[in-house]
Amino acid sequence: MKKLVIYGWESRKKTPLRNIEPGDIFCFSVEGGYRFGRIMSRNKLGHVAEIFNIISGSPNPVDLKFDRIGRPVILDSYGLFDRKIEGDWRVVAHQEEYSPPVDESIYFTFGVGAGCRRVDIFDNEVAISEFEAEKLADYSPLGEQDVIEELGL
Repeated sequence: MKKLVIYGWESRKKTPLRNIEPGDIFCFSVEGGYRFGRIMSRNKLGHVAEIFNIISGSPNPVDLKFDRIGRPVILDSYGLFDRKIEGDWRVVAHQEEYSPPVDESIYFTFGVGAGCRRVDIFDNEVAISEFEAEKLADYSPLGEQDVIEELGL
């Protein structure tokens, strides 16, 4: 694992949208403690992120195990990190030289009927059938409550 630069919970109460980058480790509070995740990429709607399968009593990232829970999601990063419209999400660290796994296919979908499209985490699009689209997550940004429901947190 690459070096983790830790900022801490108190150092960044807000993170402007333009300053969020792949490799940023974020934290948000859930019932029972704090949950962590990592920004994987930026896209037109916000940022694609993975949420880790760990709940901590502290918002400071110590001994993080990078085991993902569920599938990656698209975050409404403007509403969560910049404007703080829903919840208290903060960037608490940065994993240097992070790049998303190239051997993993992560896709989302939008459109209906013959207009269905598959989108990867870098916003590359291809046409797909409606049948293929039914198996993919929607290409739509999620707020805190959406993330909690989507991942069963």
